[in-house]
Amino acid sequence: MRSLTPCFAITLALGSALSLGAIVVDRIAVIVASQIITSSDIETRLRLSALQNGAATVDFSLAARRAAVQSLIDQRLVGKEMDLGHYPRLEAAERARLLSEFAVSAFNNSVDDMDRALSRAGLQRQQLEEDLARQSELLLFLSLRFRLAVQISDAQVETRYRERMSPQVPLDVVRQSIEQEIATEQADKELDAWLARQRKSTRIVFVDQDLQ
Repeated sequence: MRSLTPCFAITLALGSALSLGAIVVDRIAVIVASQIITSSDIETRLRLSALQNGAATVDFSLAARRAAVQSLIDQRLVGKEMDLGHYPRLEAAERARLLSEFAVSAFNNSVDDMDRALSRAGLQRQQLEEDLARQSELLLFLSLRFRLAVQISDAQVETRYRERMSPQVPLDVVRQSIEQEIATEQADKELDAWLARQRKSTRIVFVDQDLQ
């Protein structure tokens, strides 16, 4: 992948500061085709991951930042494909429902507790809602693009049954769950292969070369 020359390692003005009319700048870290990933995008990804994983602190190490960049590159690639393919996106009501469900599962149905956790993490509700929606849309993309095409044979099901299940449990009782497990695994492999092809065919420029 080709890196930018120093004259292109610029900062991006994203907004105005609250005082003295100063400019808040955010460094471009990676360019994915015509899309950009900024330093603040990476930081937000790390904060969101820590919040959703229930971590007490955020890992800002270089290794964590590199992993976050890879995730953000994948997001950009999938988002572009969803736009090109006119895949369905979540409506506002569905996005709000995901946020409510997260409050239920992660904060015992306390929106106030969730808001306090967001504040401690340096995040806003909208950022969490957008991330939850993005995850849900990825699952939909995975299902429509890859999972529906998965063909599962009886031999695959029977092999998995012998490997994982007790003989006391009839195959017919667990067949559907086994088929879903195999379908998910195969769809994940197809997605990984698709992402690998997209990375090879897409111009990805690491302005911050430490993140490679």
